[in-house]
Amino acid sequence: MAVAPLTKVTLKATKADIGAVLAGIVRFGTFHPIRENGMEQDIGILLLASKAQEVYGRAGDLLLRGGFGAKPLAKEVERFEARDLNDLVDSLDGYVRTVEDNAEIFATEHDREGVVSVLLAVQEAALMAFEDLQRILVLPQADGSVALKGYVPTRSLATFRAALGGALVSEDPAKPSKPDGQGKGEPYVPSLLVNRRVVSFFESLTLMRGLPRYGEVDPTPILALVFPLFFGLMFGDVGHGLALAVFGAYLIYGTQYGSWGKQIIVLSLSTTLVGLVRGVAFGLTFTSPLASLFPLPPVFSASFTLSYVPLLLEVAVVVGTFHLASGYVIAFVNDERVGDHRRAFLNRLPTAVLYTFVVPLGFAVAGTGLALGTLFTSDSPTPVFDQLLGLQVPVSLTARASLPFVLCASLVMVLGYPAVEGVSLRSLRKVALGLGAGALDTLVKLFEFFTNTLSYIRLGVLLITTTLLETLTADVLAAGLAGVAIGAFLNVCVIGLEGLVVYIQDMRLQLYEWFSSFYNGGGVPFVPLVSRGAHFTIEWAARPGLRAAP
Repeated sequence: MAVAPLTKVTLKATKADIGAVLAGIVRFGTFHPIRENGMEQDIGILLLASKAQEVYGRAGDLLLRGGFGAKPLAKEVERFEARDLNDLVDSLDGYVRTVEDNAEIFATEHDREGVVSVLLAVQEAALMAFEDLQRILVLPQADGSVALKGYVPTRSLATFRAALGGALVSEDPAKPSKPDGQGKGEPYVPSLLVNRRVVSFFESLTLMRGLPRYGEVDPTPILALVFPLFFGLMFGDVGHGLALAVFGAYLIYGTQYGSWGKQIIVLSLSTTLVGLVRGVAFGLTFTSPLASLFPLPPVFSASFTLSYVPLLLEVAVVVGTFHLASGYVIAFVNDERVGDHRRAFLNRLPTAVLYTFVVPLGFAVAGTGLALGTLFTSDSPTPVFDQLLGLQVPVSLTARASLPFVLCASLVMVLGYPAVEGVSLRSLRKVALGLGAGALDTLVKLFEFFTNTLSYIRLGVLLITTTLLETLTADVLAAGLAGVAIGAFLNVCVIGLEGLVVYIQDMRLQLYEWFSSFYNGGGVPFVPLVSRGAHFTIEWAARPGLRAAP
């Protein structure tokens, strides 16, 4: 969803223009070079990279042993001007040479700090040039020119074409390939995440399971919605939400953990909103001003009793069912995107159908009290449908409607397994083994359905735990001033301990139960060539358009 579409571009340049082309793609800022069979390092580029490395070493030597010291100063950004990369490296070499020739003078002058600032910028710029040049491989052409290949974001293609149109000879949309690199797509297309600001706060969670492959659905936008929702459902309290907001603001403005702080701010908003709807603040209940707009049944209110616990756990299971089902659908979409139609229609789609109908079948079995002999004759209402939706659906009707889909989906998965795994149909023994493996795989999936769905009970369990702890804390407040002090201390403990537990359990539901149903996460990061750093920026001199290579 949020992995940017890329276009594969090929540039062609003469030996005289290669430096200008490199400067153009570096200035563009979002060009990821490609390494392919037949490509090699150009001797001129290699020598330039070696010179940049030498400049980097000499600048570092001056900072360490030239009497200047490498103590960081207030961040100052130096601006270098250059026509191309050759000119840039020569310019950086000139700065270093000037300092080397006048080291004794500069080391004693009042402008010594300015010299250190320049040397830090030169060192960083030289390292940038070296790293950029090291990544450039070329494809020699019969006419003596060279070709360079890389990926650029499709949305920036018009700008790229305007900047390097004279050297651009081809552009083709990048096509995703299967996880094993096989198929019609490119084997190693990089992935560039382009999530919006609030969504990007949760990219760190996705990256714990690896970067999405190119063409794979990026789960971060869904994660950015569901993760705070689950957190709020398990920890809903207005007071605790406001406390989390203060803590998040502290992390943003008072520490180096600003990314965590932004995420906590979002979680605090969810916690506060759910607490406001439920009508609870620091364990104290109140009449919610949103009660008329969002009337809640007693099971979801802050004053529910233990008699509502079974229903609350059922709600948690239903929420988990929809969450897991979305994962199985995403798995189908991922395989369709890379053109793996056999796996998509013979495994992924049947898996989604099987899960969709095996859950109500499980409800029907529960409705019989595990008396399977009455499964197709019982007129008892199906659990969950009756209690949550108020639908009086007989157990027998639920079972008869679900079982055919369960059997058909299972049959497709078993019979399709040899085709999905590429088993040769000429060998009866291999086909039989494939069918056996398919049957075993289906049984394993049924077991996974049960265990993964059951894991979502923790949504209800942690809400119950939070409510009980809040109730105990609120009861302490009745003990006067001492009770207020003790209550404040207990609230801090509840926010710290229960908040951490809820966060960890939320991560488990997202990164283990949900991600395991669809996520591959074997992507290669999109790393563009750059022309700026913490201490420097480059002003590339305007020049006429590039000549088209012959």
